[in-house]
Amino acid sequence: MEEILNGMTEESPKPATGCGRALPERECGDALRDARGHLAAVFSMTPDPMLLLRLGDGVLLEASGSFGDCCGYPLGELLGRSILADEPALWAVPAQREAWRERLAGGGEVHGFEAELRRGDGSVVTMVLSGKPLTLDGERCAIVSCHDITEKKAYEAQLERIAHHDPLTGLPNRLLLRDRLRQAIAQNDRAGTRVAVCYLDLDGFKAVNDGHGHAAGDRLLVEVAKRLKGTVRGGDTIARLGGDEFVLLLSGLASDEACRLALDRLLGAISAPYPIGEEGEVEVSASIGVTIYPGDHTDPDTLVRHADHAMYAAKQAGKNRYQLFDAQLERRIEARHATLRRIAAALSAGQFRLHYQPKVDCRRGRVVGAEALLRWQHPTLGLLAPGEFLPLFEDDPLAVAVGDWVVREALRQLAAWRREGLEVRMSVNAFARQLREPGFVTRLAALLAEHPAVAPGQLQVEIVETAALADLDPVRRVIEDCRALGVEFSLDDFGTGYSSLVYLRHLPARELKIDQSFVRNMLAEPQDLAIVEAVIGLARVFRHTLVAEGAETPAHVARLLALGCDVMQGYALAPALAPEAFARWVRGFRPDPAWLAPAADPSSSDRAELLHDDH
Repeated sequence: MEEILNGMTEESPKPATGCGRALPERECGDALRDARGHLAAVFSMTPDPMLLLRLGDGVLLEASGSFGDCCGYPLGELLGRSILADEPALWAVPAQREAWRERLAGGGEVHGFEAELRRGDGSVVTMVLSGKPLTLDGERCAIVSCHDITEKKAYEAQLERIAHHDPLTGLPNRLLLRDRLRQAIAQNDRAGTRVAVCYLDLDGFKAVNDGHGHAAGDRLLVEVAKRLKGTVRGGDTIARLGGDEFVLLLSGLASDEACRLALDRLLGAISAPYPIGEEGEVEVSASIGVTIYPGDHTDPDTLVRHADHAMYAAKQAGKNRYQLFDAQLERRIEARHATLRRIAAALSAGQFRLHYQPKVDCRRGRVVGAEALLRWQHPTLGLLAPGEFLPLFEDDPLAVAVGDWVVREALRQLAAWRREGLEVRMSVNAFARQLREPGFVTRLAALLAEHPAVAPGQLQVEIVETAALADLDPVRRVIEDCRALGVEFSLDDFGTGYSSLVYLRHLPARELKIDQSFVRNMLAEPQDLAIVEAVIGLARVFRHTLVAEGAETPAHVARLLALGCDVMQGYALAPALAPEAFARWVRGFRPDPAWLAPAADPSSSDRAELLHDDH
């Protein structure tokens, strides 16, 4: 084949020579016709699509049978017809046809020209064309080889989609979002419009995922993606970053009002109920953080981070809302992150301590337990109370690590006291984040196994009532699983979460702790006294044990005993003590003889006097 082509690349036929002499004109023509015959023979044998075409009008002079198969036409329908004409419409992209014609007309060889050809059935194949011009029988022609790369292109497209799109929802991922945001910034700079970068996180998604299974959670995410796409305009971008986090780019905004209207539509679309199969419907909402370019004139990655920070502020403000980013917010969040890093470093450096506040059954005159309270032995600020640092990380993943440390240290201390002959039941406070974290019960079981000398019943977990109300079903399952280990639960700060009778009936905690703010103020505030009395009544009805926090004076102790609450803790009894001081206090404890009088059951007239004697 190469020998034949090399003899056909001149601009016009030249007399062939043999043995140093020129051949007559008739013999030269015979040689050219023989060459064309050789091409036809080669085409008939090659498995690859090949063709010979006339350059002037694109008429197909010869072709291999595989070319006809590739194009989906009988070869007889193609021979003698121009493949560069509109009929048959072989070229799916006319611009590629013209570019191919120009490349060949330039007189040089063409290699690796990618074109999309339409088959006879309308489907499109992608071919790589290589052509070599030649002169045949006085006409400018070209011999062309074709290579079908349709499957390769489809595979490349699949890889590109995997690399740039979320596999669950089909939305752009973080990588493609970055490119789209760069493009949106450039386009809006030219048009003088604005881009809103919106970071969206679902409220309540974890409860759906935990309560109905991951498959239901995935279906919910797919439906959220559909709703988002149905809410924004065609030129906007929706990306999923992972989990239940999405980012929306709203481009071409002429005003802040246009952004506000779009955000209101998004919140409304997300908050509509979602069918969850035979189990009915579930509801979630969205917290959205927003930053607007060019007001926030920075790079794409920072814009997304600013929107993320604003989303966190929307969560903190109550969820199901949007929050605009501002520089002060950025500084507050950066300060919080710095604080979290310091707290994590304190945990690693062993700077945390547990102090223990006694729980006393004053009616019986004996110590019945202790509450482990966290302290931070700061290297420069001294001993910090929990209120100075716990709120900074109680809803952060760091809460899980700190909470596990508290349980481990409490068990270690219980084992140490037991070796000293001191048997105590200890309660530890659990963060809501701990309870929501998968594996809480498994980790608790492992920590108990590390201290076999401590009976599981010596440990009690306290949870804040408001945290339990937020995730009632998952918390109930956690309590039930922990009770199977032998660990009971107590509801701390009871009375602050607008509790309902249904809530008390369904949550299997054995103990209620009256919130200390009510106890402290009950001597001066009739409303607080009424709340304390109501909680005591609820505990009796539902057969819960009861502990009152905040018994700060002997008068508090006396009033609580009169109301029928015997177990209490507070400064009237003892503050939170270091381990050695706690052990000494327990060994030296002597009850006040006034506590040991027979329990009274105040009549309704007595209660009325208690409620009104401060007026």
